[in-house]
Amino acid sequence: APKPAPAPAKKVDTSEIEDERWAFNVDVTKRIGDHSVGGVLSISTESDYESYGLAVRDAIDFNKKNTTLTLGAAYTHDLVDVFYQGNTENKDTVDLLVGLTQVLSPLTLFTVNLSLSEASGFMADPYKVVDLNGELVPETRPDNKEKHILYLALNQAVPDLNGAAEISYRYYDDTFGIQAHTFQLAWFQKVGAHVVLRPSVRWYEQTEADFYGLHFTGSPEDYSSDYRISALRAIGYGIKLIWSPNTKCAFDIGYERYEQEGTDGVTPSEVYPGANVVVVGARWWL
Repeated sequence: APKPAPAPAKKVDTSEIEDERWAFNVDVTKRIGDHSVGGVLSISTESDYESYGLAVRDAIDFNKKNTTLTLGAAYTHDLVDVFYQGNTENKDTVDLLVGLTQVLSPLTLFTVNLSLSEASGFMADPYKVVDLNGELVPETRPDNKEKHILYLALNQAVPDLNGAAEISYRYYDDTFGIQAHTFQLAWFQKVGAHVVLRPSVRWYEQTEADFYGLHFTGSPEDYSSDYRISALRAIGYGIKLIWSPNTKCAFDIGYERYEQEGTDGVTPSEVYPGANVVVVGARWWL
């Protein structure tokens, strides 16, 4: 039931939450002539969310393997536990990708990808509430969203330094009204025969969604106060160590510091989190 909205305050009350997520992925690739055909099956589950995905792709080499055309498609079906309704809602997403990778020189590689996505179903966050006419009510969002993503990357080997640089740019646009730009710079430094160090920095900035705000009046169709769809910028920086003892396996451990800040001059700074992220991974090739 709606509750009275709290009086405006500079300090935002926060609370701690804890959740556990299990995920399982199977990725298979088969080389057939000039084609590298692959598929991915993914499953993840949380206490209030389940996701099932299937993806297929084909990377086609031509021009004496100096050019690779990549085609991909994916479908994801999500189940969202909407606790305040007492039921489970569905969300379905279809993604399409076309990409081109071109060898510009023995030391330089260029990549361009275009992705299109359409999602339909329950798009809101069931844990988010808004101040609507002085009462706290669950947020609502459009039940359909289209995304358009352009990705550009340049990889440059530097033999004199025994390393390589990767520079990338990502442009994002969706029908919620959000536009975003991401720049990333990474350096791969080989240390000895089996170790690579990868320091990186990433900068991100986005505009706010058309239905974002802190307070709403009247009878708007959609409304949300989720800071993740506000106007914001973020920076991430860190380092990863990759150890490849042989050609069949690789192990890595990485640390990244992630920080956000709002850019609309209205949303309280306390709602934008920072994070210390540690990732440990292992890969095997059969």
